Amino acid sequence: MNRVSTKLRKRIGVLGASAAVLAGGLTASPIMTGAAHAAYGTCNTVHKYDPPNLGPENYRPVPARTGNGTDCYMGYHQGSTSAVKALQKAILTCHDGTWAANQIRNSGGADGIYGSGTVAAVESLQKLFGLTADGVYGPNTRDKLKWPLYYNDRALDFCERV
Repeated sequence: MNRVSTKLRKRIGVLGASAAVLAGGLTASPIMTGAAHAAYGTCNTVHKYDPPNLGPENYRPVPARTGNGTDCYMGYHQGSTSAVKALQKAILTCHDGTWAANQIRNSGGADGIYGSGTVAAVESLQKLFGLTADGVYGPNTRDKLKWPLYYNDRALDFCERV
């Protein structure tokens, strides 16, 4: 009986160690959200960023978080419809001709859903920009993307970084 107990304790110890390693691996997964993402929060609105010296009728719609400005994140099935649409429209307008824009077009266009097509498009642009390609939109990706300029709610053919 003592021998069985010793074997059982060893197995439980190995299982416990395996569970700890597995749990550690899961928190590092790109599918999971890290501490930085938790600090920013999910994009739940759009901020109309006013470029300097152009007047309030000119703006760039950028995904944002209420009370946190444009520091937010979005991933698979995350983000408000308006925030996701702003991202998708920026990719279609300012990154036209890229595989990313084609991916957005082929997966429903600017539909406001951060689905697999948007994930693939963001990953593609992240690779192009030299960022970690995890398909998650956040401040680093925002800073590398070009955003369309709007004048009185009409998109102009002018894109630049915010």
